[in-house]
Amino acid sequence: MENISQVITEKNYPITKLWIFKAPIIIILLNVVALFFGYYFPYLVLAIPIMLIVNPLIRANFHYSLDDKFFDIKQGVISKKRRSLPYGVIQNVFVKQDLFDRIFGLATLRVENASQAGGGSGERWWNKSYGSKATAYGQNEGVGSSGNKVNIPGLKKQNAEDLKSYILQKIKENPIEDSQSGL
Repeated sequence: MENISQVITEKNYPITKLWIFKAPIIIILLNVVALFFGYYFPYLVLAIPIMLIVNPLIRANFHYSLDDKFFDIKQGVISKKRRSLPYGVIQNVFVKQDLFDRIFGLATLRVENASQAGGGSGERWWNKSYGSKATAYGQNEGVGSSGNKVNIPGLKKQNAEDLKSYILQKIKENPIEDSQSGL
């Protein structure tokens, strides 16, 4: 009997299109609330078209796959980056939801490891350019790998839980070996 390994990709558990519109929806809601109190923030309105261009580009250039030994991430609009995480180096896997995610049944899957691979210069240009402004609209998590974290936002809650279970199982099946850890 042949052992056929299963590869899971974003085609199996896609990032929903709603994630692309998360920041613009939040910006519109903030503007409505601000207008109610007599304030108007035109720069927030200018951010909507930027988000409607940037988020689809980021999403279109992000791909992940999970096979028997590695969690692979390919990403980058301008600068392409690829990471292959052996399951043995993954330290933490969790599902998180903000208020927007809970309302729409979405979640973010976060995977953390002990390495600093991809950190520093590997940060997304969007976070470097816009810093805390991206944080204000719930986009600080971003898509993909930054430092020792990998984020897959905009998943359906059940899909995020399924991926978490799959990764936790693979961590048990693939403990770190000395050759992987560099010891």
